[in-house]
Amino acid sequence: MKFVHSSAPNHSYVQQEARGEYKNTTKKFSSSSGPLFFENARSIRSVAAVFWIALNPIVTQVSAFTIVKRTNSHDIKRIVFGTAALSKAEKPMDLLDEAWDKGFRRFDLARTYGAGESEKIFGEWMVKANIDRSSIDIITKGGMGKDKYGNPDRPLLTREGLQEEVEMSLASLKTDFVDMYMFHRDDPRIPASVFVDWANELVKSGKIKRWGVSNWSFDRFREAHSHAIDNDLVPPSGNSPQFSLAVPECEVWPTTHSISGPECYPEIKWYEDNGIELLCWEVLAKGFMANPNLWPEDEIDPCTFNDPVEIGTDNWRVQRIQRAYCNPENYRRRRLAVELAKNCGCNLSQVAVMYPLTVGKHVSVIFGTTKTDHLDDMVSLQHLYLDDDAMFQLRSGPGAPKVPEADLPENIPSFGSRVSVTKKTSSVYVGLTP
Repeated sequence: MKFVHSSAPNHSYVQQEARGEYKNTTKKFSSSSGPLFFENARSIRSVAAVFWIALNPIVTQVSAFTIVKRTNSHDIKRIVFGTAALSKAEKPMDLLDEAWDKGFRRFDLARTYGAGESEKIFGEWMVKANIDRSSIDIITKGGMGKDKYGNPDRPLLTREGLQEEVEMSLASLKTDFVDMYMFHRDDPRIPASVFVDWANELVKSGKIKRWGVSNWSFDRFREAHSHAIDNDLVPPSGNSPQFSLAVPECEVWPTTHSISGPECYPEIKWYEDNGIELLCWEVLAKGFMANPNLWPEDEIDPCTFNDPVEIGTDNWRVQRIQRAYCNPENYRRRRLAVELAKNCGCNLSQVAVMYPLTVGKHVSVIFGTTKTDHLDDMVSLQHLYLDDDAMFQLRSGPGAPKVPEADLPENIPSFGSRVSVTKKTSSVYVGLTP
């Protein structure tokens, strides 16, 4: 049994139908010699409930979920080309040329990427390729000084130090301004209001058009946002947290912040309600959600997760990644994503990137690669999204840990409801497949 549709029934309604709690359901439908086409939402829920009960008398799983193809499901600008590894690419100029030719127009950089090399390479490429500055959107980050890993005890940022970093970034990028400047890490030793004031000075100078933050907690972001609004200042318009199908069990990198867990659903909704863009990093969980054979579950020993290792080494990086992502729930999610990709002719990385994109139109993903053949996979995502069934399965499908109802956050966003569909594509196709 397979449901293929562009606006799946919300599972809360399906479960109410299964329990006989959803009343006044219209049962009429028209049929032909095979597929059935249902023309209103209540009949969809009713029939979905029937199939739910028939297939799952002890409601343990939904057997059908899919990827929906529709032109321009996601704006290509929501897929941001990341440059963290640009300096390691064999031919970085060719890579940027390919990205540009395939439609990438937003680029994410940082002063710390390649110890400044990523910004330098990017600036040289813009000049060499004669890029029209008005046609490209540049995001860069700073404020960490020479700290590469997010050390909470790094030298304290000052107003003068920040301005010096911005000038160095602009010089490397060979531009007079950046479209968005983000504080790469928070520093609780500095009041949120001070960051707001510093950022507004930069906006007034014309050196940055917008500003945001990276890896700030929800509380600190709201504090900065409120201070700006209350004092007629320019508020932050973006936050850049970790967000992926693989939910980290702990802090991935020092002083970083994730919104992948279910407890963060209300945060995601708040950002949407307030017009804040979420520029999400590590959406492929450092390869865990790109390669289905990476770090097999039976070969991972959690006892090694806290062994002493030298900071900054490859062993340190792998240990932190495995400690964050290699857990039973994430392996369950990966298996389901692999199944979904196989059934729909996609690959695992595409499903993994579609996951945050489907959450809301205020969510963008930062995708970085050193290989040009990976670019097509990402470009094609502007025409694909996960339906409600797929989101439900991936987040809380069969085998997921049971969460007591009292522990669930209130006002969880209905992810699928944010995807607008035309009347022509709002039918549901129900048919038997081998």
